[in-house]
Amino acid sequence: MKRRYFIWCILLLLLAAGMYGYNEFNRQRADSGSLKPKFSIDATALLNEFISNEQEANKKYGGQNIIVAVTGTIKEVSQSRNGYYTILMGDTGSLSSIHCSMDTAYATGFNQLKRGSQATIKGNFNGYKADEFGIGADVELNFCVVTNPGLTSKQK
Repeated sequence: MKRRYFIWCILLLLLAAGMYGYNEFNRQRADSGSLKPKFSIDATALLNEFISNEQEANKKYGGQNIIVAVTGTIKEVSQSRNGYYTILMGDTGSLSSIHCSMDTAYATGFNQLKRGSQATIKGNFNGYKADEFGIGADVELNFCVVTNPGLTSKQK
């Protein structure tokens, strides 16, 4: 009798584990366009926060699903062979930049963004990578969406 209960318990545990695995495998991530940013900041100010005190900035922006809206100058718009867009933002005279990997669900209209123009981009904070030689650094955002293309300095 005890053996039968043991077998049923094992089968129920396997069934529960299978259902959990199926749900996790088929889980959809949140839509980047509808997420509200936790922080809104200028690109240069964000870079300066990490350059001046990396540990405090990592405490502030680190964690799961921290959405950051960054307003600044576009340094470069590039497209990979696979069609993925990356936008670099920040001061054009600096080697440090905000590295925005764009969300493929919002892949239209990135070619209208021009170097030197202003824009607001929001994305999921992914980390900070300082150059080992101290020349430049990157703040990385992924699943980014352009929320305000062509923002002029008067509209800030």
